[in-house]
Amino acid sequence: MKKIITTYLLISIYLVAFSQQIPDKDFTKKIALQEAKSHEKLFKLGNSKMGDNYDLIYHRMNWFVNPAVNYISGSVTSYFKAVTTMSTMQFELTDTLTVDSIKYHNTKLTTYTHALNVISITLPSAIPVNHMDSITVFYQGAPPQGVGFGSFIQETHSGTPIIWTLSEPFGAPDWWPCKNSLSDKIDSIDVIVTTPSAYRVGSNGLLLSETTVGANKIYHWKHKYPIATYLIAIAVTNYQVYTISAPLHSGTIQILNYVYPENITDAQTNLPLLIPVIQLYDSLFSDYPYMNEKYGHAQFNWGGGMEHQTMTFLINFGIDLMAHELGHQWFGDKVTCKSWHDIWLNEGFATYLTGLTYKFLHDANSFITWKQNNISDIISQTDGSVYCDDTTSVNRIFDGRLSYSKGGMVLNMLRWKIGDSAFFSCMKSYITDAQLAYGFAGTSNFQDHAETASGISLTEFFNDWVYNQGFPSYSLNCTAYADSTINMVISQTQSHPSVTFFEMPVPIKFSNGVKDTLLVFDNTTNNQSFNAQLKFIPNTITFDPESDLVAQLISSNIVYSVKENSENSIKIGPNPCSNSILIENLGNTAENIEIYDVSGKLIQKIDLNNGIDKLTLDFSDFQKGVYIIKLITSNNNIIKKIVKV
Repeated sequence: MKKIITTYLLISIYLVAFSQQIPDKDFTKKIALQEAKSHEKLFKLGNSKMGDNYDLIYHRMNWFVNPAVNYISGSVTSYFKAVTTMSTMQFELTDTLTVDSIKYHNTKLTTYTHALNVISITLPSAIPVNHMDSITVFYQGAPPQGVGFGSFIQETHSGTPIIWTLSEPFGAPDWWPCKNSLSDKIDSIDVIVTTPSAYRVGSNGLLLSETTVGANKIYHWKHKYPIATYLIAIAVTNYQVYTISAPLHSGTIQILNYVYPENITDAQTNLPLLIPVIQLYDSLFSDYPYMNEKYGHAQFNWGGGMEHQTMTFLINFGIDLMAHELGHQWFGDKVTCKSWHDIWLNEGFATYLTGLTYKFLHDANSFITWKQNNISDIISQTDGSVYCDDTTSVNRIFDGRLSYSKGGMVLNMLRWKIGDSAFFSCMKSYITDAQLAYGFAGTSNFQDHAETASGISLTEFFNDWVYNQGFPSYSLNCTAYADSTINMVISQTQSHPSVTFFEMPVPIKFSNGVKDTLLVFDNTTNNQSFNAQLKFIPNTITFDPESDLVAQLISSNIVYSVKENSENSIKIGPNPCSNSILIENLGNTAENIEIYDVSGKLIQKIDLNNGIDKLTLDFSDFQKGVYIIKLITSNNNIIKKIVKV
């Protein structure tokens, strides 16, 4: 019991520290830019059809890497199941690397070619459907530098050598022979790396052993969860290890951190801030996806972060960066986009999870600020879809305005449209769907879950906000009456012709400086008129006060009109008046009198609880103009417009 109390006391301290963070208005833009900053002219396309005749089951990677040298040597053994009767198979591998040999059933094959970045193997005999088999490729060489996002980079930090890999989206073949696709996850992997003893190796899964052999150490990592090719990674340098633990719903998870020695103090200060974040995601969506292994980080030099499964690579320990990459363990790693067209299912979701940390772990204004920052970026241009329409461009795939900010805000608008209960039910069912979990998903899969959770068709919503382009601009025209009713006309224009009208619930706040009310209008047509009853006469209207819509306000206007009524027994006059107004025959029905100026501002209220029969109102200090007298009786409200001359 004492241990539990101590743990949650520490978590409370971390939560207070985390809540003091202020949203960086450029964070989403920065991380997207960092993740797309590679040389586009060197960007390589993956071969989406390669390897369709087999299903990968297991990889055993056995490598030698010295971070002082840009070189890799070793072997990759692949276990696979034939999808069709197969007599050939292929792997992708850059021509820069050399294939030493290929072994099949302990026999070296001679019937293979390595050209145009593809290893094509002719098997000695055909493999029947559903038959399990294996093959080993031995290779070596200097991986190309400056290709893709990095792929395999050899450099230094504070004078110490480091090698790190980053294969998203198509970089894996730059350093190992693989099936580089978004259709086949490897069920499990062993990563065995030999390196000089001065260095430590970080990778996916659990570290099973660390063995000294002469001047070298052998690190053996094992990962038993399905993993996409681009999420397999290694990082090798003189890491210092710093470990913390996070108590979660289904147990305690180790957060294992490989940190540059020169940055260990920064890591020890900031990493505990991640504990309430992983607890939040664990409670909102599902158990941390890799509970039987670990979560962790390995520091590297690239200007951002990469969500390698169970071990994120990152440049520093900023909480926004850590929260974003952690979110990917659910959205991007456990469920991975099945095409780079659907990259928003990775990046938009991780972006929104960062936003949710501001909603649940900060004050309310922080979340509003976070949304405003993203909306400002989105509407800075008039076009662009969340669905990636050009997967030949790395900058388009990782477009910060569209894949990240707009993708994240589409989730916020979905939550706004269907409500919190349906939204979080949808997110949970999507991430735990047996057909998608530890596999791949497309936008249509997520839409199905959103429709099931909400019970409504969302085809128009997804067409408008995901597949088509732009955003709406609104004009608001409100007429306020002295009986506290209002008429609101909402008009809309669209920034791009692909959408004829954005159907959305539109929130508008009405206020008189003392009271306020938020009304939500289900805006389904242009120039739509709505009537509503308030409990006061508003003098201001505020469009989307919590910034839930990707939209801009062009204009808002409020005018005042008087619906006069009268009661024969009560007399009010003279009208026009100069200095005073006499109200007669009040009897016992009058309760109070309210006087408003033409803008709807309440300027005087008189309590009539003493039951007087007549009353003189002093107008001598009032400026010339139109005033509204509202006499509240036990039967009804009497409205009268008075002109002061």
